[in-house]
Amino acid sequence: MKVLLVPCGIGLGHASRCMSLARKLQEKGVEVAFASYGMGYEMLSKNKIFKTSKLPEMKFYGDDGELDIKYTVGRSMDLPFIFLKSMYYESKIVKDFKPDIVIADSHYSVPVTCKILGIPCIMVSNELTLNFSKIYPEDKKVQYIENGLERFIIEALNICNGIIVPDIKGSIEIPPKLKDNVFFTGPFLKKSPKLIPSKKELRDKFGFDHKERIVLVTVGGSEFGKKLLKLVYEASDMVECEQIIMVTGPQIQHDLIPDSSRIIKKKFLDDLMEWMKLSDVVISLAGHTTTMEIACLGIPNIIVPIKNHPEQIRNARNMEKFGISIVRGIKKISPQGFAKDINNMLHNNSLKIKIEASKKQEATKKQFSKYRGTEYAAEIIMKLAN
Repeated sequence: MKVLLVPCGIGLGHASRCMSLARKLQEKGVEVAFASYGMGYEMLSKNKIFKTSKLPEMKFYGDDGELDIKYTVGRSMDLPFIFLKSMYYESKIVKDFKPDIVIADSHYSVPVTCKILGIPCIMVSNELTLNFSKIYPEDKKVQYIENGLERFIIEALNICNGIIVPDIKGSIEIPPKLKDNVFFTGPFLKKSPKLIPSKKELRDKFGFDHKERIVLVTVGGSEFGKKLLKLVYEASDMVECEQIIMVTGPQIQHDLIPDSSRIIKKKFLDDLMEWMKLSDVVISLAGHTTTMEIACLGIPNIIVPIKNHPEQIRNARNMEKFGISIVRGIKKISPQGFAKDINNMLHNNSLKIKIEASKKQEATKKQFSKYRGTEYAAEIIMKLAN
């Protein structure tokens, strides 16, 4: 059996979770290939595990932790041309690779391409509705484009053979037209939390002292994390820990953060979940893949969603419900406030609060342990392909 995976290339989250799915399919004897663009393509092509083809570029615009929806809309007037261009490249890749089924991750031209070519298609997505107009309720252009996009997305999803949501039930709104074709599988993880060594073993493995207080900061694969990294650095002298590990992502240069004896800078970590588990607190943007990894591990965390990014805002609210997260706005928090939040998580000496926090961590891990994301998704794919 052959499977073609086509993840959205904006950031690393879509490509990363599809890589986890590809490895699971490969274990089952499936031949896998990829097609993507942007940071997703760069990560997949550098990995060199699977053949990866390049698609036309799509992009969101913004800076300092804020998505500029109006500017992105203004720069997206050529979207129909890019859409058709992408379909042309997709059809060439499909005809060359001859897959039995195509899996798209939040890349909505693929179902149309597959429909034309008569190939089964499954969509992977953790967001089936758009909410940009809620941010700019008075802007008719944003509302007009959103309405058109939502209608198109629902129709594109409606022609898919199945829709896989890599999250737990109740996490997102399902349009009534699609509800009978949706599978909640739980997150696609690179490694089951049950198979990850203990915190003590991981600290031995990576050379950290067991008594050190460690804070991990990760900002994914886009430039939106620059503001968060700068904010943590400005707060670092006030944070009562021994080590701060900053994972900058491939698009952010290391020299953005000045050197410090307490700060360890990493561009990318393939075993990020292990680094999360050895840490005492994790600080992150609210990308779906990263928040799912944090939730599955039950690590105390501070989530900072990209401003004006509806999906990240929803992800952050979902994390808040689990009781192990603090959510902060990137434009509203000061270095002093950030340091206070981190220190409270690191050093809260109240036995009652510690016990309650431990219960919430265990409850969150138990909730996610009911799912077997990549395994279940692979079974669905193989069944629908046949």
